Amino acid sequence: MKKTILVLIAVMLFSGAIFAQDVQPAVRTGAKSLNFTFGGLGAFGIGPSGVNGGLGLSYFMSSEAAVRLGLQFRLNSTATPWNDNSGNNTDPGSDGSTSTTGLGVGLDYLMYMSGMTSRVKPYMGAGFSIGLNSSDVKPPVSNAAGNGTTTETKNGNGNEGFTLGLVGIAGAEFFLYPELSLSAEYQLTLFSMTSRSDRVLSQKGKSDVTTKQGSATQILGFGTAGATLHIYF
Repeated sequence: MKKTILVLIAVMLFSGAIFAQDVQPAVRTGAKSLNFTFGGLGAFGIGPSGVNGGLGLSYFMSSEAAVRLGLQFRLNSTATPWNDNSGNNTDPGSDGSTSTTGLGVGLDYLMYMSGMTSRVKPYMGAGFSIGLNSSDVKPPVSNAAGNGTTTETKNGNGNEGFTLGLVGIAGAEFFLYPELSLSAEYQLTLFSMTSRSDRVLSQKGKSDVTTKQGSATQILGFGTAGATLHIYF
């Protein structure tokens, strides 16, 4: 899947450079675009364990200012098979798994810079976001394991929960055709506050153990990079 997307993007860049030397972007008052975002410039947010990306809609109040609404999602899942280390396959067990999920909504205000070539539109802005994250880890467990063996841990990473955030945005949009463009963007965390979810530990033969994890606040921090395909209409 990742290779297919990379090939398609390479083809669009090549064909755009050849056939669209004098592109006039469809950026004007009232213009709208559908945005398909892949988190992480290197792997475009797609790997063997899941997807990290989002969908969005931009509305241009003028040729130099736009508001953007985005829906971000993350779903990663891996399976860990049970292996009988006794060598005689007499100890059956249950396979394990690890999964993380995330859902977020963001509202951004973007200011496009003038004075550049018509095909390249640098921009800066700020955005507000809310997000919800969770995780679940089930280790492979032998059926013969005794009481007290950990069978599941929910929200054990310490960063799961409900998050409010404010980010600074910098990026550039490159138009392949008037109604089609690609952009690269970096977001810097200006402020974030997370109300962490409870950590729940399940053990064989025992009651679940719930641990409160409190809250966390961050001021200024490393952000995230991403690439976006825009379709204007």
